[in-house]
Amino acid sequence: MPDGMSGAGAPMTDGILIDERGRRWSDRSWDLVRRLGRFDPSLELPAFAVRERGFIHIRAQENGARVALRAGGFGLETLAGALYELKERRFPRILLAMLVGEEWFYEMLGGAWEFAERAEHLLAGGPVAPRHPWLAAERDLAALGLPDFAQVRPLVELWRSNRGTITEEFEEALRSQNLLDRMILVRVRPGTSRLVFAHFGSGIECVRPGESAQLVDRDIHDQPDREYGAWVARAYGTGFAVAAPRLESIRASVRVSETVVAEGRYDRLTLPWRDRANERFVMGISLTRRHRYALDRSSQIG
Repeated sequence: MPDGMSGAGAPMTDGILIDERGRRWSDRSWDLVRRLGRFDPSLELPAFAVRERGFIHIRAQENGARVALRAGGFGLETLAGALYELKERRFPRILLAMLVGEEWFYEMLGGAWEFAERAEHLLAGGPVAPRHPWLAAERDLAALGLPDFAQVRPLVELWRSNRGTITEEFEEALRSQNLLDRMILVRVRPGTSRLVFAHFGSGIECVRPGESAQLVDRDIHDQPDREYGAWVARAYGTGFAVAAPRLESIRASVRVSETVVAEGRYDRLTLPWRDRANERFVMGISLTRRHRYALDRSSQIG
């Protein structure tokens, strides 16, 4: 019904509301109005549901979506339902509208991953502790058009124009964008299927300062945190198999010594290359968003 489309599973038309159980409703649903026990026609359903009941409201708009929520007023299941909707539609930009007290604040975010990162700090009860030490979400390459990725765009353009062949411009492009310290280059050791480091940038935080050069010619998994190394090896193995650019946003906690872990979030762009001798490489560029070193509590006794 045009003004009464109702119930979970309703298609996204004008907008949708995500309830406390993660279910979706049309933001014009009379069934939802009756369920909420609200009949005052002078009040809008989306505003009431967000403000009073902890729903999240999603409405498509030009070049993205507007997502409204009340800070500290929504739960994990509601957030999970909203993330499902946003990931399904791959909105390139999200305007986050946050109700804090009685005042609205607005932020522009680059897609579902950035929304998840921001929203988890606005949950009722605070951020959720991660269940896994590493989490990666693949992103649409359209995100490379966002300001956060301006530093890597010339490199992507070079890859496209040279069809993935390493030329004289390769190192100059890295130097001009200050990316050598943020780059990992992986190759296959001749006569084997083993992936080894051909370059490991000195600015990569998952090893202690001054130790990055020691990783060159070593297997990818042979890092201070070997479980993380095995996880990274699988990602670069996918880079060789796919032979196309990939963009991922990553949250990781990596052991750098017996007592210290590196915790943070970063974006990783992987690009497959070939040199003049037809040897294959996969390059990874890591752009750190947030980083800190912390004591590894699991290593402490007592």
